[in-house]
Amino acid sequence: MQCIPTIYRPGFQIAPKWLVFSVVVIPIAAFLPNLQLLSILMPQFGLADSLWMIVSKYKVGHAWLAIFAFSLLLLVLVRLAIKKASTSLYVSSIFVLMAIMAAIGYASHAGSMAGIAGSFLDFIHLLAVSVWLGILVIVGYFSTDTKNWSAFLQWFSPTALAAFTSIAISGVLMMEVIVPKYVTSWAGTYGQFLFIKHVLLVPLAIIILANGLLIKLKINQPLFEPRTWVKIELTLLAAILVVTAIFTEQQPPNFTVEAISPFFELFYQNSVATGMHAYLQMTGIGIMFFVLTAVFIGLTMVSYLKQLPTIFAAAMIVATALCFYMSFMSIVFFK
Repeated sequence: MQCIPTIYRPGFQIAPKWLVFSVVVIPIAAFLPNLQLLSILMPQFGLADSLWMIVSKYKVGHAWLAIFAFSLLLLVLVRLAIKKASTSLYVSSIFVLMAIMAAIGYASHAGSMAGIAGSFLDFIHLLAVSVWLGILVIVGYFSTDTKNWSAFLQWFSPTALAAFTSIAISGVLMMEVIVPKYVTSWAGTYGQFLFIKHVLLVPLAIIILANGLLIKLKINQPLFEPRTWVKIELTLLAAILVVTAIFTEQQPPNFTVEAISPFFELFYQNSVATGMHAYLQMTGIGIMFFVLTAVFIGLTMVSYLKQLPTIFAAAMIVATALCFYMSFMSIVFFK
């Protein structure tokens, strides 16, 4: 955002402590997935030897060393940029961040199962999310005004659309590798939360449409506050990240049901046993929930155009996601 001319973006101010904190937390957060492996090794080898084994012998350890080194470099660049703003420093920081994302992709499920191609897809996935989410965080919570909002939307709307498209394409390609039987995987924890992530993309797409197209009908109205819907979009993205964090720490599914997710059992009342396969078959209840989904999507659009209270818009978004989820849970069967 610092590389964007001020006439094409809102003004914003981020305290230096938040910039430093955001860098410091990267290697800490990146090491958390290694804790499970550490807990397995420690009883036999002790803490020091277990840590050495992780960083020297395991792919996730190699990736973390790279993330740690790049984070140190990024910290130096950020500290320099705080003292003296420079476009070259900002551009260099972007490339270092991309290197960190590449290291994360290297140790991902997709990278482990599909080699370089899987790592590249995970990198694209993470890069697209980071660009999209990062911009939203800045304009939603750190902007000091809404000036130049129309100019901002001229480049951010296509950027968000490109990010959404990249996330969708890379996600589908990774699913071909990680989740060979997508519908069947819903019965397990990994597949169930992956499906929930996809459900949340539906209201997110509606908000993207509103913030990208419908906002042109409202932007010049004196009482319209565009950052409210940016924060709603950001909240949905954050929820998607939380769901992603849950299922990426689980074992990817196989071609048949292996272990039933307790969350899945809350909504699916028929019996499911290991070894079963899933299929979709339309039902009356399923049709009802699909219709309700369309109704709540319409009400979400109305709440945007009529500038209804945020709580109403949030309720319509939750109802949209819930009805869309129940529509598919009503038409899935196992045999």
